[in-house]
Amino acid sequence: MKKIAQLTGLSIATVSHALNGTRTVSDESREKILQAAKDVGYKPNIAARTLRIQKSNTIAIIIPSDIGNTNANYFYMDVIMGLRKKMMETNYELIVSTYDPHGGVEESLPSARVLRQHWVDGVIVVPSSHSQRQIKSIREMGLPYVLLDRRSDEESSCVTSDNQKGAADAVRLFASCGKRRIGFIGGTGTATGRQRHTGYLEALDALNLPVEDALIRLFSSYSLGQGEQGARLLRASGADAILAADNVMMMGALRALKADGVRIPEEVGVIGFDDFDWMDMVSPPLTTIKQQAYQMGYIAAEVLLRKLGGIDTIEVLILGTTLVVRESHGV
Repeated sequence: MKKIAQLTGLSIATVSHALNGTRTVSDESREKILQAAKDVGYKPNIAARTLRIQKSNTIAIIIPSDIGNTNANYFYMDVIMGLRKKMMETNYELIVSTYDPHGGVEESLPSARVLRQHWVDGVIVVPSSHSQRQIKSIREMGLPYVLLDRRSDEESSCVTSDNQKGAADAVRLFASCGKRRIGFIGGTGTATGRQRHTGYLEALDALNLPVEDALIRLFSSYSLGQGEQGARLLRASGADAILAADNVMMMGALRALKADGVRIPEEVGVIGFDDFDWMDMVSPPLTTIKQQAYQMGYIAAEVLLRKLGGIDTIEVLILGTTLVVRESHGV
């Protein structure tokens, strides 16, 4: 900075304010400083600046990722794109970190050391099955945070989908095609999974369709193998339709049914959560419950930015889902 001050004839303090944005500097002075900085190849020390002003203009998003099953992150990639769009509009940087959804609290916060050192200004996190302790750890760090995709408690801002209605819409579509023994493959470890299970049960009850334990297969987590296992168990119990509460489980179910020579949708209809381009290209094209993943990321960023701006109200935003009707659900 001394060199830039010498070249411009301005004080070191003025140069510092212009480069760090810590105080208003005249347009004329700023232009001189920026040109001089370019001429001398000046590169700001981000770490030092962060320590001085206690702000990094960086946020973190922490998402689950099973190393043995990266397909689960398709949905979160769209979320991150929406989040990045909002961050770019506001000159914030984004750090993406993952955790093992099967691990303990420490494993679910791999960025804890960085967060504690305040290298980020706020956090967007997809809660794990250890959500209460996980959120407690974030609160103790004193960082603003927003939950994404999964609601955990009444004291946290959250952006999620109307999972219950999405599942109920799928059941109603099955019923409209004459399906009567509608099975469910899902998980119990997260609020999202429980909401989808509830939507399934409520729709069956409203339609006076059977609710049988044999037609419900719940697992502690999501995987292709569990989707396969669930589909075969449901098929053995006489299911003529399967609602898979996760895109990975849907793929597993489809793989098992096709391997067993089961005709879809004539013998068994299939609907899954989340929608991607390739789902229109398989045979039969897949009927899905589409979430607003991109919008979820964008809106979560808006909520967090409001918190960073001093508006610390609890916001719970529930985004609608859309039933994308193709051919796999029934005839």
